Amino acid sequence: MKYLFVFLGVMCVSFIHAQDTEAYTLQKCIDIALKNNLAVITAELQSKSSSVQLQQSAAAALPSVSAYANQGISTGKSINPYTNTFINQEVTTGQYGVNGSLTLFSGLYNYNTFRQSMYNNHAGRMDLEQAKLDISIQVTLAYMQVLTNQELLNQALSQMEVTQAQIDRLSVLDKNNAVSPSVLYDTKGQLANDKIYLINIKASLLTAKLNLGQLMNVTFSPAATFEGMGVKEIAEVKAEPQQTFSEVSKTLPAIRSAEYRRQGAKKGWHAAGGLLFPTVNLNASLGTNYSSAASSQKVANVYDAATDAYITVGATPYLVFQPQYEYTSEKISFTDQLKNNLNTYVGVGVQLTLFNGLRTRTQVANSKINYELARSQQKNTETRYKAVIEQLCNDLLSSAERTKVLQEQVNDYTESFRIATAKFEKGAITTYDYITAKTNFEKSKANLITSQYEYALRSKVLALYKGEK
Repeated sequence: MKYLFVFLGVMCVSFIHAQDTEAYTLQKCIDIALKNNLAVITAELQSKSSSVQLQQSAAAALPSVSAYANQGISTGKSINPYTNTFINQEVTTGQYGVNGSLTLFSGLYNYNTFRQSMYNNHAGRMDLEQAKLDISIQVTLAYMQVLTNQELLNQALSQMEVTQAQIDRLSVLDKNNAVSPSVLYDTKGQLANDKIYLINIKASLLTAKLNLGQLMNVTFSPAATFEGMGVKEIAEVKAEPQQTFSEVSKTLPAIRSAEYRRQGAKKGWHAAGGLLFPTVNLNASLGTNYSSAASSQKVANVYDAATDAYITVGATPYLVFQPQYEYTSEKISFTDQLKNNLNTYVGVGVQLTLFNGLRTRTQVANSKINYELARSQQKNTETRYKAVIEQLCNDLLSSAERTKVLQEQVNDYTESFRIATAKFEKGAITTYDYITAKTNFEKSKANLITSQYEYALRSKVLALYKGEK
């Protein structure tokens, strides 16, 4: 048992450690966000709702069938439904049947309503895809912010190490009175600046992780790691805004959704117009009934009985006899009554609304307005995303050019800082000159890191808009 507890303890610690050091990639973060994000879940439920509405619209073309069964007990004086005579007894009655109705013509209302639901269903699916695309872009942006701040944090730590090394060297010289104390204190002041910069970067990194976690609807452990994107060397960038938008517009879910909704609104307008036409219905029914008072009469005996009438034969009167019948009453069974009382009906009905307070005309007018509104929204969606794609292409080109210039600047400032470090250690330049060279070098590296990830972000976002992964 002791070894068992030790083994379980080791396994628990290993599991917790594995959880704390979980590594995340961009694709993994996107997959988790697509599964957990509330906006995506809401869009998925709305898409399912439109699918249910489509099923309902399709079923509207099918016949309507209903069945009924009425059972009751009557006491006191009532009419026997079989003899139409009054009776004074308790009677159990029942009516049973099936009714059916089929719309033969309704001004194509059902057809156009079905088409409208079909287009709305397509639009709902596109809205779901757009929600997934939007959250993928947001996660990519947040993930890039995490990576950017991680790179800046590493740079900040490197800055502190360089400054600390100079302080250690100057401290030894100061003890031997081989350097002015102001040089040491200026360098210590620079170390404080490096620490403040490090604190700010840590705060920015924490904020970036919180933003990413909120999009994914998860909480990261402090030891969670994020895999780098492997920023590649900037090559020649070709991103022609007009051509890019022409490609993107064919597959972008938001634009396709707007087009489907416009088509659905048009069918809704046509469906409303169908209400102005007469409706033709085919109706049919099958019914039967039962009564406990129902009975049948059977002849039990026949005999001749004298009557008041007579005939005279040779002056002799003779009585007239006629047959008399005696009957017995038998209850009609429930099954026999259902068979004997069957009745059917088949008919065609036409209904035309002559006046209903202009409600139909108003509905047609509102449907036309909804169609015009859908057309306007489609145009607005195309214009909005055209501006987004064009701006993204321009920003991508700018990022590429800026990154190339910053790379050259880093190379220049690296050499400048190397020379300044050598001169400072020999006492050939002042602390101010050394700190200036160091600041320029570090600032250029920070700008390069930021620009590289901006370029990587815009490249990734443009690929997502194009439907690439």
